Amino acid sequence: MKPVRTLVLVADDQTARFLINEGIGKGLKEVAGLSAAQFLDAQIEYDDRPGRQTGGPGGMARHGFDPGENADEAGRSRFAGYVVEELDREWLRIKPDRLILAAAPKMLGVLRARLNGAPAQALHADLAKDLVKVAAQDLPRHFADIQPM
Repeated sequence: MKPVRTLVLVADDQTARFLINEGIGKGLKEVAGLSAAQFLDAQIEYDDRPGRQTGGPGGMARHGFDPGENADEAGRSRFAGYVVEELDREWLRIKPDRLILAAAPKMLGVLRARLNGAPAQALHADLAKDLVKVAAQDLPRHFADIQPM
């Protein structure tokens, strides 16, 4: 019987790791990674409040801008776009059978929304947990309820 190959994407707002599991008991092997530092437009700049502008001549009135999408949301969204592009490349290169996502909760939502094509159809499970800093050999226990690795 052919082993089920699983591509595991572990991400947060700044880092993404791609790992492959070649079957039960094989553990995880890191195959690629990304950092927001690689992309100038994906680096998150934190701000305590929205900007302000003067309301008329003489600068008497000052008004805050509508917050809309804040800087960290914009950076997260841009980085997620790069992560999904890399996921598509790794998917074609590795040709896994299924996908598991594990990401910090906000990032997981953005990744789910951007996921498309074969990886979206092969999504087996997702985990709203930030596991980016967990060593590859320690990751399988976090996925024990999803799939033995």
